[in-house]
Amino acid sequence: MKHKKDNNAKKNNKNTQKKSIKIFFIKLFISIFIIGLIVGTCLLSFKLYTFQALAKEMFNNSPSTVYDANKKTIAQIGAERNRENVEISEVPEQLINAYVSIEDQRFYSHHGVDIKRTLGAILSYIRKFGSASFGGSTITQQLVKNITGDDSNSVSRKVKEWFYAWTLEATFSKDEILEAYLNIIYTGPNIYGVKEAARYYFNKDLNELSLAECSYIAGINNSPNSYNPFSDKDRTEKITTRCKSVLNKMLELKYISEDEYELALQEVFNLKFSKGEINNNSSVYSYHTDALINEVISDLSQRKYISKDFAENFLYLSGSNIYSTENIEIQDKVEKETKESKYIIKSSNGTDTSQAAVVIIDQSSGYVVACSRWLGRKENIKSF
Repeated sequence: MKHKKDNNAKKNNKNTQKKSIKIFFIKLFISIFIIGLIVGTCLLSFKLYTFQALAKEMFNNSPSTVYDANKKTIAQIGAERNRENVEISEVPEQLINAYVSIEDQRFYSHHGVDIKRTLGAILSYIRKFGSASFGGSTITQQLVKNITGDDSNSVSRKVKEWFYAWTLEATFSKDEILEAYLNIIYTGPNIYGVKEAARYYFNKDLNELSLAECSYIAGINNSPNSYNPFSDKDRTEKITTRCKSVLNKMLELKYISEDEYELALQEVFNLKFSKGEINNNSSVYSYHTDALINEVISDLSQRKYISKDFAENFLYLSGSNIYSTENIEIQDKVEKETKESKYIIKSSNGTDTSQAAVVIIDQSSGYVVACSRWLGRKENIKSF
């Protein structure tokens, strides 16, 4: 009897130990899960807070200015873009309705993500084993894409885009989001925003656009260069089809009446384009400034934990001020000097020539105030 009791006691001890071990691992798993959840939530909150802060500045849609050591302007990052901001109150209602109709018909009712369209896009993505485009983007999501510069088709990018879109909707009003969107979007060759689009395609101010012209500007959003009437190819049929699609959607959503639809349709078949004047600003910087910009982008990317594309877009849109160690007077003299023919030394074969570089440093601070490089041919002389 005693032997049996000892065996029972041992079994009970083993069972108790197994239960204890089991409970320990369950508690450990729960603890790790909770810690992971807390850390993940904190990281997500940080990412969303960072995005929100950067987006607020990028809504300025202004080029960033680079100054030399004496506070003289030496470059404007993004000034080569043809763009002019417009307030939402200045945008014709028909143009707004055209964009909403063709791009995001539930814009005023969703919170950044259109659940119905998104579910449809997910099902299509699954059915086609990931080969289908992960569509379903709302206007808010498109704005996120324009801000971050990320247009990859990965699932992780799309999920991140959803969170960013919800953040924008929680931070800004619908009008503010729409205003930023209509100012930032690409609308043609080196053209951004609807105001410049109206000037480029029709040589008109926004308030002069007809319904048919509004349908054209909104319709080209998916691929502006494919609908460019000034290209070498005849785009008439493609343009007409797209404008009709926009007008049909506007009619379906009751943004326009049957009479307005018919009148606009008649104009679409004979749409008059008139190319307006656009600027061709250069974005060529000295090597010194170019290196500075690259350093700023890299530093911003690391400090804010964002991609370099995002950081570069920030400089294009935020209107930031960047202060350089360059002295523009010294830089100009260095560049002029390196162009002198006396520095061209030909080789024995008569074709290869010497290369040289000049760097001037302020010994009291260690700052590079000017630099230039000569690549062997006069036409290849560059500053850096």
